Amino acid sequence: MLNKFSLVHRQLRLYKNFDKSPLNRLTLPNVSFCSPYMAYMGTDMATVMMTAPVRFRLDKEQEKKNAIVHKPVNRENNYNDKMANSGIVESFPTAALVPKAETGVLNFLQKYPEYDGRDVTIAIFDSGVDPRATGLETLSDGKSVKVIERYDCSGCGDVDMKRKVVPDEKGEFKGISGRTLKLSKEQLALNADKEGAVRVGLKSFADLVPSKVRDNIVNQAKLKTWDKPHKTATANVSRKLVEFETQNPGEASKLPWDKKIIKDNLEYELEMLNSYEKVYNDIKTSYDCVLIPTADNGWLTLIDTTEQGNLADALSIGEYTRTHETKNVDDFLSISVNVHDEGNVLEVVGMCSPHGTHVSSIASGNHQSRDLDGVAPNAKIVSMTIGDGRLGSMETGTALVRAMMKVMELCREGRRIDVINMSYGEHANWSNSGRIGELMNEIVNKYGVVWVASAGNHGPALCTVGTPPDISQPSLIGVGAYVSPQMMEAEYAMREKLPGNVYTWTSRDPCIDGGQGVTVCAPGGAITSVPQFTMSKSQLMNGTSMAAPHVAGAVALLISGLKQQNIEYSPYSIKRAISNTAVKLGYVDPFAQGHGLLHVEKAFEHLVEHRNSKDNMLRFSVRVGNHQTKGIHLRQGVQRNYVDYNINIEPIFFNDKEADPKDKFNFNVRLNLISSEPWAQCGAFLDLSYGTRSIVVRIDPASLPPGVHSAVIRAYDTDCVQKGPLFEIPVTVVQPHVLNSDQNTPVFEPASTKGDKSVEFQPNTIQRDFILVPERATWAVLRMRITDPNRGQDIGKFFLHANQLLPKLSCRKLETMKIIGVGSEHECTTPFRVKAGTILELCLAKYWSNHGQSHLKYSLEFRGIEAHNPNAYVMHAGRGIHKLEVEALVSEEIQPLLQLKNAAVVLKPTEAKISPLSPSRDVIPEGRQVYQNLLVYSLNVTKAAEVAIYAPIFNDLLYEAEFESQMWMLFDVNKAQIATGDAHSHTFYTKLEKGDYTIRLQVRHEKRDVLEKISEANMVAAFKLPNMLTLDVYENYNQCVVGGRKLITGYVKTSTRVLYVAPIGQERLTKANLPNQCAWLSGNLVFPKDEAGRRVALHPFTYIMNPTEKKSHSNGAGNNNSSSNATPAAAAVAVNANAAKPKAQQATVSVNSPAAGDGVNTQTEPPVENGTGPGSPKKGKTSADDYAESLRDFQCSHIVKGELELAEKIYQEVVAAHPKHLQAHLLLIQNIESNQLKPNQLPLAFALGKEQKEGEDQKKQRSALERIIKLADSVIKESDVESLLSYYGLKNDTRVDAAKIKTNMDKQKNNLIEALSKKGIALTKLAILDDNVKDRVADLNEIYTEIIKFVDGNDSKAIQFSLWHAYAHNHYGRMYKYVIKLIEDKRNREYFEELAAINQSLGYDHTKTVIERMTVTAFPSTYRLF
Repeated sequence: MLNKFSLVHRQLRLYKNFDKSPLNRLTLPNVSFCSPYMAYMGTDMATVMMTAPVRFRLDKEQEKKNAIVHKPVNRENNYNDKMANSGIVESFPTAALVPKAETGVLNFLQKYPEYDGRDVTIAIFDSGVDPRATGLETLSDGKSVKVIERYDCSGCGDVDMKRKVVPDEKGEFKGISGRTLKLSKEQLALNADKEGAVRVGLKSFADLVPSKVRDNIVNQAKLKTWDKPHKTATANVSRKLVEFETQNPGEASKLPWDKKIIKDNLEYELEMLNSYEKVYNDIKTSYDCVLIPTADNGWLTLIDTTEQGNLADALSIGEYTRTHETKNVDDFLSISVNVHDEGNVLEVVGMCSPHGTHVSSIASGNHQSRDLDGVAPNAKIVSMTIGDGRLGSMETGTALVRAMMKVMELCREGRRIDVINMSYGEHANWSNSGRIGELMNEIVNKYGVVWVASAGNHGPALCTVGTPPDISQPSLIGVGAYVSPQMMEAEYAMREKLPGNVYTWTSRDPCIDGGQGVTVCAPGGAITSVPQFTMSKSQLMNGTSMAAPHVAGAVALLISGLKQQNIEYSPYSIKRAISNTAVKLGYVDPFAQGHGLLHVEKAFEHLVEHRNSKDNMLRFSVRVGNHQTKGIHLRQGVQRNYVDYNINIEPIFFNDKEADPKDKFNFNVRLNLISSEPWAQCGAFLDLSYGTRSIVVRIDPASLPPGVHSAVIRAYDTDCVQKGPLFEIPVTVVQPHVLNSDQNTPVFEPASTKGDKSVEFQPNTIQRDFILVPERATWAVLRMRITDPNRGQDIGKFFLHANQLLPKLSCRKLETMKIIGVGSEHECTTPFRVKAGTILELCLAKYWSNHGQSHLKYSLEFRGIEAHNPNAYVMHAGRGIHKLEVEALVSEEIQPLLQLKNAAVVLKPTEAKISPLSPSRDVIPEGRQVYQNLLVYSLNVTKAAEVAIYAPIFNDLLYEAEFESQMWMLFDVNKAQIATGDAHSHTFYTKLEKGDYTIRLQVRHEKRDVLEKISEANMVAAFKLPNMLTLDVYENYNQCVVGGRKLITGYVKTSTRVLYVAPIGQERLTKANLPNQCAWLSGNLVFPKDEAGRRVALHPFTYIMNPTEKKSHSNGAGNNNSSSNATPAAAAVAVNANAAKPKAQQATVSVNSPAAGDGVNTQTEPPVENGTGPGSPKKGKTSADDYAESLRDFQCSHIVKGELELAEKIYQEVVAAHPKHLQAHLLLIQNIESNQLKPNQLPLAFALGKEQKEGEDQKKQRSALERIIKLADSVIKESDVESLLSYYGLKNDTRVDAAKIKTNMDKQKNNLIEALSKKGIALTKLAILDDNVKDRVADLNEIYTEIIKFVDGNDSKAIQFSLWHAYAHNHYGRMYKYVIKLIEDKRNREYFEELAAINQSLGYDHTKTVIERMTVTAFPSTYRLF
């Protein structure tokens, strides 16, 4: 085994060798070791790593030499000998499960056991922390609560509790769900409200847990309460259906009508059971919530998880701040609650993923075991949920700002937050401005909170650091992810340990503006606690998300020690200390490790040693050039000349506005400026007082070879050089390879010393090549092959990351990331898109855990075809023929394909209202009220479609946005939430059913005048076309005009080739069923015939439509007004998805009558006089006739509108003057139904309501029904049924005026069907009132048979009576079918309640419960809160 001195010597030698390595190629050292590799990071750490006993397998000769024989041999010794000989290790390397030795944490805690995080609070900005998770229950004393506060800042858990109700003397009241809720005597006694009122709300718990956990909850409930009764019911119905078919053989169509409805009933009942089985997993559960104000313990929350209304059995929980209560809703989900705005808002706190709990366990888990503990086991936790369950788990601006406001509030209250860990982030398009970044800086610079952020998992290409830490100031600590050999062994079960290194995917510096985003690196993997809902005690997670809490915990250790030693500190002194003491790893990618691997003990010693330094309470603002960037970054073409940069340097005190003026006046520091590279030059000295000084830095890259080159200018205090630099100016220069333009096809091949032109790759070797993409190149093809002999089937695992940086766009806008298996038998080919004239970084890395050495031969070939004329990819339909001037990089065969896939509708706000938000949650300390601008939009979808919704001026912006939030929610006509979107919603499509929708967009800011400027902001609804529109491409203008010969294939050589595209004809647009008011169509234009090129060389193409005339719906989809053809099962699915349905279109007559009562549709035009027969309409009307008919129609309009007494009078006048005008009878029926009966009441609801009617009410009802029967008989009596049947029996009507005759006969038929239906429904209601339904079945059958002579029973004209007819026969399957059809046309609560009653009548309590849940969720009383 190597001794300490030889280890140190080898370490220094390796560092020396690797310092000479070019930055564009990094390879691990070849090391054979039999002691822990942590020795390479110092002898102290090697000693720590040896504390865990490890046995190594020995060869046979060594085993013989070391063998010890014991006499006499007993079983125990025999067992031990076997264990030793087998190589089995009896102790697990638990210290590496939550790694701490790598960064000196174990040494620190051994040396300073009291500095274990006590008196320090860490705020976890994440997906939520489970206080019940192992290690997160208590502090080290075993008593004190560890998670002291728990907030859901996203709004996902918010419940609207504005409604107050006063329970009756029994303690009963109505909940929002419609259920009757009852308080126990004890609960009533707790109520401290003067009026005895409680607050009520309703909450769906579906988005309070991850989708996988919700699936587990649903599956468990299904197993317990659903499967057995449902399978039994399905089997019973199937058995009855088989028995019926046995007794009635033959084709169903030949059955008599009375037998057919029996079979239909059984089939529909089976269909009903099958449909609910299919949608069970999509059903969301909503619970009634009740808030009771108590005298001593704040608000008491009751959640009716039993769904029975007995609140004595409800989940009862107090506010977390007061009680620290966390309770289980079921076996998986635990919640806590907070109450805001004097009870108006209940905040139910869940978790949108296990991520936050895992992060907290790394930072501060307390397991009473040094191996399994987190870094700072005695630190307290404040959980701030910033991930929004409505968006999966993505963070939102609202959540981030609320979390920061809460931190400010707690700091001002004396409950200080010391550290923030944020293992969340996105990639911003720019970082030098943005509302959220400004507030992050305020947290650090004014409140003194140390903010630690994960750098991101988007490497290995450069410039991939996320936001945060990449914000306008380098005020945060960014962390990269490191993996040690011990982690490889304990966490990843690798067959052999490799040298420690960063993970391949950890994000790399520099920031796009040249700043340094990675401060240090730390262990980026752990196996530790996760929430209870995972049903797992611990779990492996890796990423910079795991590295950041390690550093956050380490900072907590530092602050704990500083507090106990009464040493003043600031976020700046902490960051400088960990930066200046980090262990630089010479063989590790410098862009991934920042200043190196964190070393806690050295950082603490640095802070103690320099406790009195004058710069501890200030930072140095470094701003480069006019764009105020954080560093120098040259990556624009070949750099041949020097460039001078003006750099402003300004010392800024902590909480600068309130800092002592004397401190500012007395401040002075004399600096020595040292550049690490000769090509970065500046003056050697700078005298700096309080104020801004400018220096000039000259970058002279002319002599630099192709590749990436990094330098740093460090500023040392000449009075205390050993303290390390006070600030740094990072410099990055990229010199690209320029390919020979004379080549037929530009091909890049890397330099190689191997005869086969291969490059050697060890695990985590990174090869970076920077290439200036040739002009007119649009795609590239990477070819790779392993050249090692005898590799056979062995596959090398390579990470490809190709990246180009575009102005004011994030690193993700033009990149390719893939993990590719490369072998020796076949060449691996990967095409990807490129942009001409921009530097491409081709980054190839062998994956960190992929064992073995590989020799990879690769090349990059550039191809390209594109149109170069202005606005080539935007076509205006109004301009006619569109020209494309196409050029190729080299001669290319083309096969143009232009396909449009989406249709965009611009939505204008119908309302925009600015108002202040919550006075308790949305006020930045010192009274900075946050306002919202709530914009409302209407969307009409006339045919089911997939739709993406976004707000163009806010889209794709989050951290860099001027506004805090841009969240929108989509609701159906019943206010049920359908979808939610935020910063990146343009790529997410939602399936929308036919209907009317409302979009509510919330934009937040603390300045009203800024919000006023966006009151007219548009939204866009992008409809995915069911069939793509393909535009033809021509090579001849005249052929394009006449639609002649098209271009199928051809060649583009060195010269420009002109192509033409014709606008889409109106006929094709009509057939495409585009949405109304479609503004543009979008898709892709592809030129190359080459298959690889066609996959990646896609040019986004926009086709701008001609303006269209305004129609009834200003926003919406579809020219086709056909009705929905969804199946009952699909309808049920739509119910559960809360898919909106359109408002039922009120059938109107020429007199503008309202919708018919009891569900029979009124005619669209007035019926003709019954006596005219099937002949032609009368001609030659006189003026007197016209006047009489106009007067009659006017009177009829008032039969419907007027009071019943007036309507009767008008009715008598119309009948007297026009005895054959049957419409008058039907209109009076409508009036009676509207005024004396409940319109559209359904059978089971009517039967249930009968018991609630008293004698006088029943008497009035009976009188009204009898009158309806009499009026309907008048219509039936005057209808010539035989003539109608004769007419409809005609196969062809050859008369000249056949169309007019048909219209006439259809009106007569509709009058008759309506009258029969009205009479049948009234007869059934009378039978229910008289309790003699069975006695009236024959009469109802007679009516039914009359109706089905003309239409099917489920026809819209007859469906309401068919429903009552099915009720009379106890045909609940048929009732289900008819109600589902009604729901397809119009969705309302009454239909759902009827479905529940149908299932109750069948004895299916399990399906009744499910339908009730669907009803509660589908019909909320208010819009959901943001």
